[in-house]
Amino acid sequence: MLKIQKNTQWINSLKGMCILLVVLNHIVSTSYLPSLSVIDQHTVITKLWVAINVYLAPLRMPAFFFISGLLATSAVMNRTWQEVSTKRAFNLLYLYLLWCLVQWISITFINRELSFDDWTLMARNAAYSASAEQFALYVATAMASPWYLYALVIYFVACKLFKNNILLLISLCVVVNYIAAAGLVPWWGPESVFQNAIFFTVGCYFGAPILSWMAHRKNVMILLLCLAPLALIHSLFGINKSIFHSAIAICVGIVICQQINQYFSMRTLNWIGKNTLQIYVLHKLLTELLAVPMLGALVQHRAFDNAHFAQLWLIFYPLVGLIFCTAGALTIWWALNRGVGRVLFQYPTLILPRKVLN
Repeated sequence: MLKIQKNTQWINSLKGMCILLVVLNHIVSTSYLPSLSVIDQHTVITKLWVAINVYLAPLRMPAFFFISGLLATSAVMNRTWQEVSTKRAFNLLYLYLLWCLVQWISITFINRELSFDDWTLMARNAAYSASAEQFALYVATAMASPWYLYALVIYFVACKLFKNNILLLISLCVVVNYIAAAGLVPWWGPESVFQNAIFFTVGCYFGAPILSWMAHRKNVMILLLCLAPLALIHSLFGINKSIFHSAIAICVGIVICQQINQYFSMRTLNWIGKNTLQIYVLHKLLTELLAVPMLGALVQHRAFDNAHFAQLWLIFYPLVGLIFCTAGALTIWWALNRGVGRVLFQYPTLILPRKVLN
């Protein structure tokens, strides 16, 4: 297995870009789109925000999983179960279960106590469960906002078990991807897990050689020219988020992030990329606050009847919401990630005791 290039800041840039797209997706779907139902005037910028959310979907989670697989290569191929099981499996499973519970309690409170009239959110998601039984069912089937953590555990264990049968696992991942793309998986949680397995697996087993090969820009062009017709064919059959669409998006994303790091200082984006977990688990609470009490208050008080306010909302709200949720999540993490609060972001046995300075 070829070593990953030493200059890997682009990885943090790509992770940062992806987590921002995840947050933007939740802002658009939970508060921006619902607000359009009470705003008569729609603009080109409205269509642009929606288009960004839709057309960058092939990049958002697939790139996340490709990078996660790439970073898991050594743990899968070179280390024993005893060396990696706590960090790579128990830690992620612990965080998944913990934040499913935190989100359920918090979002239930927001919708019951902070909503205006009937302006609430409901979805087939563990965070909106009506009972403990429904919550358990949704959590077990990845029908929860932190499903990425759930998927990482499954993918890592699968790659570890099949490391001597790589072709078989790749084939299985392709099959389940097409099953999901064909709409044969009834719930969005399992569908998401099925769709993204191929990207983690390829990143884990072949990520380093692919990156080495892509170091030559001529090879990148060849790859894109090969992938484009395959993506087009899938689009003609109504599959707009195929393996090939996502492969193109990942390749372009990698090249862009490599280039911008070569010529510009991307310190802020790279720092965000290093702290994606905190943003991932916390931003849902903030998007809910925007979508329920804030938007509910604006609707109740007829704020959108003001044409100037409505225009500003349509143009700037997704960006302002993105900044608020990202900065807010990092601020909450900064405040909580100390003392006993550290167990909210890491499996307890991984928290090393701090040295006492004399």
